[in-house]
Amino acid sequence: MPYKSLNLRVPTFDGRMKLENLEKKVLRLAALLMATVFGGIHCMAWFFTFPTYQEQVLWHVSAIVTTFTPLLCFCVYFLPGSEQHILGIVYNRICLAFVILYITARAVLLVLMFTTLRNLPPDAYEAVLWTSLVPHL
Repeated sequence: MPYKSLNLRVPTFDGRMKLENLEKKVLRLAALLMATVFGGIHCMAWFFTFPTYQEQVLWHVSAIVTTFTPLLCFCVYFLPGSEQHILGIVYNRICLAFVILYITARAVLLVLMFTTLRNLPPDAYEAVLWTSLVPHL
């Protein structure tokens, strides 16, 4: 009796999997939620000290953009009638603008993270004696 070939592999995400509309919406919602949480994490540094006022303003603006751009894209995506052709074109243009804005804000955050390393507080240069924190040594 010949064996039927069983597909015992984990499928790769190379486009062969066909997703239904509901699955696509859930994946988009999850991605937008993760991007919003990522931006919210950067808002926690709101009251940190920065070397210059301009860098602080850049951080604030980039953190706000990174947090709220996915939410705006989500709101535009779930507008009633966004499946229509003309409104779909407008939706794609708006989302493209949001994506460009989001990528720019993420790049600014990345550059600011490295540029603020030039002006660390003096406590950052203190050597920690880790052996003093272990009770049995």
